Amino acid sequence: MKEDNENYLEEDNTAEVVKRFETNFNLGKSIFFDVFEFEKIIDYYLNEENLPTADKALEMALKIYPNSLELLLKKADYFQLKENYKEAIEILEYIEKIDSSNPDLYMQMGESLYYLKQTNQSISAFDKSASLSGDESVDILYRISNFFLDEDEINLALRYLIASYKIDSTNLSVLFDMGYCYERNSEFDKSIKFYNEYLDINPFSASVWYNLGIIYAKTGEFEKSLECYDFCTAIDPKYSSAYNNKGNTLATLERYEDAVKVFLELSELEPENPRVFALIGECYERTGNLEKALDNYNKSIVIDPDFAEGYYGIGMVMIQRQKYDISLNFINRAITLDSNQFDFWMGLGRTQFELNNIEEAVKAYREATVLNPDEPDGYLALAEVLLFQEKFCEVETLVDELNPKFNANASIKVINAAALYLSHKQKEALEILRIAKQIDPSSISDFINLVSINNDDDFIKEVNLL
Repeated sequence: MKEDNENYLEEDNTAEVVKRFETNFNLGKSIFFDVFEFEKIIDYYLNEENLPTADKALEMALKIYPNSLELLLKKADYFQLKENYKEAIEILEYIEKIDSSNPDLYMQMGESLYYLKQTNQSISAFDKSASLSGDESVDILYRISNFFLDEDEINLALRYLIASYKIDSTNLSVLFDMGYCYERNSEFDKSIKFYNEYLDINPFSASVWYNLGIIYAKTGEFEKSLECYDFCTAIDPKYSSAYNNKGNTLATLERYEDAVKVFLELSELEPENPRVFALIGECYERTGNLEKALDNYNKSIVIDPDFAEGYYGIGMVMIQRQKYDISLNFINRAITLDSNQFDFWMGLGRTQFELNNIEEAVKAYREATVLNPDEPDGYLALAEVLLFQEKFCEVETLVDELNPKFNANASIKVINAAALYLSHKQKEALEILRIAKQIDPSSISDFINLVSINNDDDFIKEVNLL
């Protein structure tokens, strides 16, 4: 409470000093403040990014106190904000000749050198700042790590976080950021370790439970992930992101009824969020409850008439109802609103194929592969259509192009084997099927379902021997 009162009084004093400065400055009166007051005034304008007024205040202050190192540091701050890093360095090097024991000096020097792309010199300056900080070394190291985090330099941030942790392993801010940095580096075991250390000290942090839930989901430990989201919402019942992630995790586990319950809770927190109702609609769609799926997709586009996923969802329901003309209208509407969604083009391809618009289906699937070249489903759908058109050479050409990327994909090999068989290359087809079976034993039945083998007992015997 005492500290809060001191902060309040300091803020109040700053406001009074700034007001006095502005009143006198606007009236053109001579102004006198001590160095400490000028620091407050300059800090205020720098924090507000009001650089012209900060410059005027610095000019006045340095006329009165030309040798004040504190004010010169503020001048370096000013140049940093203007991105005049060389000018900032010149001032800092001048100060260094007079007083080389100030950790803030080297902190600013480290920042300016980094922006000048002199990273090694920047690190040396930051290290010197930390070495001069004495009892405040944990805070200085943490400040340096924050600088590098802001610049997305995760490994450099970790360097200073680790140094800070070695001095004080109970600092919650350090533990939180270490968990975050290791997560960014995909070192999930370490991330879990530091988030758990945080929770050992403060088990009532909703954000840490939430982050931990995300990591467990990434590592496939879904039950632990769900438990973390439950802790998060128990601490903060309005933590909407936790409900969203929990619902998505349950959907991943195909526990759609449980997912719906969670998304319904989320809808109470975010009744105007169309995405929530689209998620509910998708869960109902996956369980075959098309009526409720349609109802929720419709809710999403009532909330936002330009919500593309709602139209796409309705289109997918119409596919299942075999109302392909209606499906085509809704999926086209979704693509008009958002043409960069892989799933939309896949849905369009399927609809066009069902309507026997084969060339349009091919175009849609090709667009899907352009949007997401690392997703095999687009290529698989395209190859199946080419197979249907009996363009066997094109299937083989496509598969040859895909082999370097999807060499371990059994489904692509099954389609390749089908194209080879149908173009009377039985030996090559058998060899591809042998490889496919090694990857996935169910490949043989997939092949038989894909290709009607009539009056070819010898080939069937060969297939059964694989």
